[in-house]
Amino acid sequence: MKRRLIPVLPPESLLSMATKQLLGRLHSLQRCEEAAAFSHLSREEITASEGILFKDSAEWQRAYADLKAVLATREHIPTAAERATARQDRAKRKSNKTVQRTGASRSAQRSIRTSGTAGSRR
Repeated sequence: MKRRLIPVLPPESLLSMATKQLLGRLHSLQRCEEAAAFSHLSREEITASEGILFKDSAEWQRAYADLKAVLATREHIPTAAERATARQDRAKRKSNKTVQRTGASRSAQRSIRTSGTAGSRR
């Protein structure tokens, strides 16, 4: 599979890009190969390219730093894992408030409810 070259962009052009585009560029930069020594490309193909191919290049490091600086100014959107953790924390806090208010544990509340309904059936 031939990887597309990542174009070198001036930092000013990053400011006008949407956050989703910036994250796509970040993903592309992260997928670059480490160095030319580990690449399957020939020297001729590497020298003929006009874009970012390797992480050890000065262009990659400058593009990555510029991109991270622009992303740092954007609003943080929580990942699915972060949202799940926040939901679980809210549920725990709500559960703890119920226990503190009633003074009984959840299992004790369940047993009280089930024994109360069993007695009313007779």
